Amino acid sequence: MGNKNEIQKTNRNIQTLSKSDFSKNYSPKNVMKYSGKIKTLNDAIKTESSSIAKFKSIYGSEFIEAWVTIWLLYINDMLNLRRPMTEDQIELCSVQIVDEYKLLKITDLALLTKRIINGEYGEFYESLSIAKVMTFFRDYTEERLKTCAENSLREHQNEKQNLNGYNVSKNVERWYKGKSELSK
Repeated sequence: MGNKNEIQKTNRNIQTLSKSDFSKNYSPKNVMKYSGKIKTLNDAIKTESSSIAKFKSIYGSEFIEAWVTIWLLYINDMLNLRRPMTEDQIELCSVQIVDEYKLLKITDLALLTKRIINGEYGEFYESLSIAKVMTFFRDYTEERLKTCAENSLREHQNEKQNLNGYNVSKNVERWYKGKSELSK
């Protein structure tokens, strides 16, 4: 992850992109082309990128819903199904994704798309529906939240271990009673 200045710089760069440049730079084809480093959920979480919510705050709901529609069209095309989602289904699904999964970052979208295309969410039986897509997003988000919680717990445990067994409350008590090396 980048530091605060890098994040602010990235956000300023996004804000200066025209809608046309944004659509080109963040098109599924372009993002997937450069998503080789995103192989795991931790990669998606830790790689610096902006969320759907951030994009929505800069470009507005309608534009970001259209952008998510392009991602769903990409998935629909890549799966080459006999009964793909209709345009109306894709548009409705896009609205739901922007409303319900705005915490997801572009790196999450890339990994989720890879997983869907690679069949990691099971057999499609030659069709795709809003229910299936929303289940993919729900499952991915639940897994992401679980991974974030595990990472947070692991970081907390590492912080505790980095104190090298230094128990602050016991050492304060020893110092107060005059038994600490520091009190001499």
